[in-house]
Amino acid sequence: MFDKRILNVYSLVIGIFFFISGIGKAIDTAAFSNLIYQYGLGQLMLISPLIALIEISIGLFLILLINPKRYAFFSFILLIIFTISFAYAHFVYGVNDCGCLGIIQPSSFPPVFSFVRNFILMGMSLMLWIKYPKENIESIKWKNLLILIVMGIAIFISGFTYQTPFFLKGNPETHPFQNQNIMHTELSNYVSTSTDSTYLIFCFTYTCPHCWNSIANLGEYEKSNTVDRIVALATGETNDKLFFEQNFHPGFKIRELPKEKMHALTNAYPTAFYVEHDTIKVIIQSVLSSPITFRKQYKLESK
Repeated sequence: MFDKRILNVYSLVIGIFFFISGIGKAIDTAAFSNLIYQYGLGQLMLISPLIALIEISIGLFLILLINPKRYAFFSFILLIIFTISFAYAHFVYGVNDCGCLGIIQPSSFPPVFSFVRNFILMGMSLMLWIKYPKENIESIKWKNLLILIVMGIAIFISGFTYQTPFFLKGNPETHPFQNQNIMHTELSNYVSTSTDSTYLIFCFTYTCPHCWNSIANLGEYEKSNTVDRIVALATGETNDKLFFEQNFHPGFKIRELPKEKMHALTNAYPTAFYVEHDTIKVIIQSVLSSPITFRKQYKLESK
């Protein structure tokens, strides 16, 4: 018979995993939704906010030790579903990012790490479900109130970020490149500019959904004469690049950078730098708006 204290530790570990996983997805539900699309499960994209909320709720119940036996069963079933889905996406579509922790987990971890972690958590969930004693737990008001508050915030965030990116990277106005001569920044290593020309330098990754949503607008900046030249800088894996090119057919050249060099330019994707008279006048760390909206917002005139 397992010591109940050990089982409580299992409940805490599994609960923390699910809570962080749900929060990571809720912070950027649109990214999680697009990852579901990459999994080949596009019909499930609409329920991405619901999945994040279910994970957060299971995590809270397990962390607070509210009927761990019941919620360990739920976590066991979800982990099986998630692992099978990732295996399908990995072996059929070549997806290497399980997206288990949303934007919190670095995508650089190999797929085997996700599989091993999930199997360990499944084993802990199964043991918790089978071994935890049945208890008549009375409702504790402060726990119920805490769950209600956290879930209310999570519902708002997941609904908001399903349409709009929510960055925790800082204000673009405080970016070190703001109002700097481009020659005094790392951008000068990749772009040659002329004083009498304007540029839009677009930094993105091949898997970022907000980058995807910006691509159609990006091409219009040059076509509408909002800028003289578009410079696209990208980072990502070869498989992700092929997926991007097959689905988006960009009409502009893309220069690829290693992750470490891209991180010297920005830590949020996408990021667009508007350059005029060799000076970085505007920095946008969000989905790129249309050229019309851009000109109106920053009071620029088309050429």
